Amino acid sequence: MRIRNTISTLHCLLAISSFAQTITGKIKSGSGEAVGFANILVLNSANGTTADKDGNFSLDLTRGRYQLQVSAIGYATKIQRVTAADQPQTVVVTLADNTNALSEVVVTADKIEERLQNTPLAVTSLNAKQLEEYRVWTISDLTALAPSTFIVEHGNSTGSNFLNIRGAMGFANDQSVATYVDGVYQFDYFSAPFNFSNIERIEILRGPQGTLYGRNAYSGVLNVITKRPTNKTSAFAEIDLGNYGQQRYSVGFNAPIVHDKLFVNAGFQSNNRGSVYSNPTLDTKNFDHHNAYSGNVNLKYLVSDKWTIDLNSRYENDNDKGAYPWAATDSAARANPYTVFGNWDNTERRTNVNTSLGVRYFGRSFNFTSITAFVDYHIWLPGRFDFDFGPAQLISFTTWTRQNELTQELRFSSPANAGRWKWTVGSYLFGEKIKNGSTTYFDKDYAALDPNAPYASIGNGKRNGYGIAFFGQAAYSITPAFDVTVGARYDIERRELTQNASFEKDNVVSLLSPDSTSKKTFNAFTPRVILSYKLTDNSMLYGSYAKGFRVGGFNFGNAANPTYNPEKSDNYEVGIKNTLANNRLKLNLTAFYFQQKEQQVSTSRDGINYATLNVGDMDNYGLELEVSTLPVKNLQIDWTASTSHSEYKKLLLFDAETNAVKDYKGNKAINNPALQSMLAVQYGVPLSQSAQKLKAFVRGEFIYIGEYQLDFVNAYQQSAYGMVNARAGVTSNRFDVALWVRNLGDVRYMAYGYGSYMMGLPRMMGVTVTGKF
Repeated sequence: MRIRNTISTLHCLLAISSFAQTITGKIKSGSGEAVGFANILVLNSANGTTADKDGNFSLDLTRGRYQLQVSAIGYATKIQRVTAADQPQTVVVTLADNTNALSEVVVTADKIEERLQNTPLAVTSLNAKQLEEYRVWTISDLTALAPSTFIVEHGNSTGSNFLNIRGAMGFANDQSVATYVDGVYQFDYFSAPFNFSNIERIEILRGPQGTLYGRNAYSGVLNVITKRPTNKTSAFAEIDLGNYGQQRYSVGFNAPIVHDKLFVNAGFQSNNRGSVYSNPTLDTKNFDHHNAYSGNVNLKYLVSDKWTIDLNSRYENDNDKGAYPWAATDSAARANPYTVFGNWDNTERRTNVNTSLGVRYFGRSFNFTSITAFVDYHIWLPGRFDFDFGPAQLISFTTWTRQNELTQELRFSSPANAGRWKWTVGSYLFGEKIKNGSTTYFDKDYAALDPNAPYASIGNGKRNGYGIAFFGQAAYSITPAFDVTVGARYDIERRELTQNASFEKDNVVSLLSPDSTSKKTFNAFTPRVILSYKLTDNSMLYGSYAKGFRVGGFNFGNAANPTYNPEKSDNYEVGIKNTLANNRLKLNLTAFYFQQKEQQVSTSRDGINYATLNVGDMDNYGLELEVSTLPVKNLQIDWTASTSHSEYKKLLLFDAETNAVKDYKGNKAINNPALQSMLAVQYGVPLSQSAQKLKAFVRGEFIYIGEYQLDFVNAYQQSAYGMVNARAGVTSNRFDVALWVRNLGDVRYMAYGYGSYMMGLPRMMGVTVTGKF
């Protein structure tokens, strides 16, 4: 009987110890005043609350250590560690004025929520406020906002910009930087959300991220996170008007549908821009025009304090007239900036639908995430695109692509109250179906070269693919200051391409080659090792090694080289992250050594048949710097800078002069500035002490882009240039008004120059009016 009672008592004690413990708290300002209605979130959990008007709050947590993210209007966000023990306790959180301290940033770069300065990776995070201050509307506006990040403005259309991180771009059918939107991978580099709307934050991860992100993250990742639904009712409306007929209208709202249970966040945007280019051949001064609209709806359902369900849907539709206004030579583009001489209107259409269902469980022993997603992407040229770039009707073409992808990610990770171990394991499955077709027209003036003209060459194809990956990563605190992180991923992917070719003459189509099918299986092992050491509570040193993987593929219509192999990369990195001067200075420095092996490049072996081939090995090393500081109240300075020294160890390209393949060993990487920098300075002046917090501000930015190569042969370069952006206006809790200008000096630079050439955009200016409700 005594033993039975003892066992019963023990069971009761164990049960009691597993019950939630109450943590009460108080939110105060630096001067000791209560901060009311602050938001408190428990990282890596569904738990959170809002302080009352007197700054008081309470949370029920099981035993363990947690991180609280505390934010309030007008104050710098703070991450505070707390420990839930057996007895109730009280914590005091002191928030600093956001004009006197930098906000602490939370990122999900390692697929768990963690303070950015504690994440041993080279990662830059830009929140909604920063995107507004930098006036980031599209991916093309991200150049130099993160070190070693350069955007190639490829074709004067919404979906034609390429991301290049650490010189790894190359030119192939698959991207070098993996883009994710709300955890959903964008398979095609044209399918990413190029019009940013209703965005919570953007994370730019530099260096290979294949362990957790898989294929095509071999030089980095762009993480786009749209605004999450909350229990608070709010809305905004924004109007942007500018030169060249710029009109941009954005609206969004957040509201609880069922209080404390079901929430919605939605946004819509219409983005239009008038003509920059003229076309004397078509006798028009209004050759190009952008028209795009996009929207997203996010629903969150709190099933319980342990289970949540998120349904996210996003749609984008772009109609770009005058896309790809290319010139045939570098000198022609510079001599006639913003003038084209083609015979066709070059209209590009693009639609993209993303729908995902996320189910999350937050437990005592582990967290679980399931993300099921469907992507429907369509890009096409409804008319013809001029491909000889001149007034003669020589060559034109039209093309279309339709993609469908279904993905499933399953992930288990350590709970919010994790101790010395932090871990993530999971699997990723996908299936894709792609159909495409293209027609190349050899027009009437081509008869001077071929008397059989006019005629057309037609190609059609379909590609099916599927893959599976298993991944895991674990970090262990050997001591409170020293952590070791080890991760690995194994991907296997099967691709199958079926294609045919036809010939059209006088409206009669003749089959040149019937359906032929190519199949290939790709696999990759991508490990990662990180050592990190906390020099102090506010300073961390780390070193890492990671391997990246860009998938191989098929060369459409090329019988001699029907497939090409994967491209792989190795990245060695050492960095230090510092938060100094009572959180008024953030200083991060990274040194990297990046190696690309078997780079995929579009080239030829005979000067006639061009294809993507594995012909390059390239090394790149450099330094990256990020600084944010508040030297005096209301003055903030942000500076990013990076250096790059790239060199090909092997680059086998066809040389027309010798009619043979030549090794261009020693050449520099394409579209990779040797030095780039962004310096932003903003000063605010409070205009009143009222609750509306009326403030005037002025902001200046200086972007320096060093020389970069426009082609692999290094025959053409864009010399170094600097640009000034400016912004000034008035902000308050209810409205913002800002005047802005980009490229104030109207600097002319070559944005694209690989076989065809295009200048970057001229001076753009306008006004932004925002209402917040």
